[in-house]
Amino acid sequence: MSSKSKKLGSLADIFESEVLEGTVRKIRLSKITPSEIQPRSERLKGVEELAESLRVDGLLQPILVTKDSDDSYKIIAGERRYHAANRLGWTEIECKIFNKNEKETYKLAVIENLQREDLSPYEEIDAMTILKEKFSYTDLELATLFGKSRSYMTEILSVSSLHKKDLEACREAGIDNKNLLVQAVQASKRGDFHNFLENVKAGTVRTVKDAKTFNKIRQEDSRSKSSPSPTSKEETDIRIQKLEKSIVLQFESPETLEITYKRLLSIFNLK
Repeated sequence: MSSKSKKLGSLADIFESEVLEGTVRKIRLSKITPSEIQPRSERLKGVEELAESLRVDGLLQPILVTKDSDDSYKIIAGERRYHAANRLGWTEIECKIFNKNEKETYKLAVIENLQREDLSPYEEIDAMTILKEKFSYTDLELATLFGKSRSYMTEILSVSSLHKKDLEACREAGIDNKNLLVQAVQASKRGDFHNFLENVKAGTVRTVKDAKTFNKIRQEDSRSKSSPSPTSKEETDIRIQKLEKSIVLQFESPETLEITYKRLLSIFNLK
């Protein structure tokens, strides 16, 4: 089983354990309102298709709501089903009612969306950021909840440090992978964000591996520029002999050998 499948299974288990309790009954649609905080930004995406499915098969799963006031309810999960039912002219819909605070209801909404893989990378990162900043989840708590390492979660949350216009530029460049967005953050920290995007648009950076290689090379270039240039003697103090299956380097001085050795260690990250 893939790690992705394991993650989804874990989230599905969490979701099921969270929703075991709760009263199920039909509620008038006029008494239900969507939550102001919703992990999915495209709230009406796929509603037409879902409405057709409801018309043919009926409601297969109740929407999840929490009591908002004495006579109104707020949606935790199932907003698209709610909109689809409205389009069909339904007057009421089956709901499962929970007594949970805002923090718990939002967490449940994020889990419900993620375990069905409905969120884009941008929506997922926004949702994680809200859980951290608005509801005070720590990186470790989020990592534990979603089955990731703490370092991975911290990297993902770092994407929110990008300016909104830079995030939009990433979206327009076709970056649709969380780990690629993390690499965009690394380029941004080095002041190389726009160059990174140009390489993405040009197709020279397509995968996470490409992005890591790009960042590594640019970092080495930056280090080289900040280091003293070698003297002309150092530049000519190495003799290179190409054999059939190997290359022989001969050094005229121990100093040149040491400099070259350290550079090779740095380039190939062997320190």
